Amino acid sequence: MSVNNQANAALASALAPSANGFSAAEKNMLSQLSGPDRARMEAQLALQKQQETVAFISNMMKKLNEIAMSVINNLK
Repeated sequence: MSVNNQANAALASALAPSANGFSAAEKNMLSQLSGPDRARMEAQLALQKQQETVAFISNMMKKLNEIAMSVINNLK
C-alpha cells in the first residue's frame, strides 16, 4: 500500500466518528442538559471536533511533506 493510500485510509478512519455525530458518552452528557446549556455544549463539542480534525489533517499533510522532502533529498 502506498503512502498516499495509507494516509487516505488513516484520514477516513479518523474522520468517521466526527461524521457520525456525537459519541455515546457525549450523547449521555448532553441528555443531562436542556435549553441554552445544551445548545452551547453541542456547539462546543462540534467546534472541538472540527479543531481536532483540522489539526489531524494538518499533521498528516506535514508528515507527507516531510516524507516527500526526504525522498527528494536522498536523490541529490
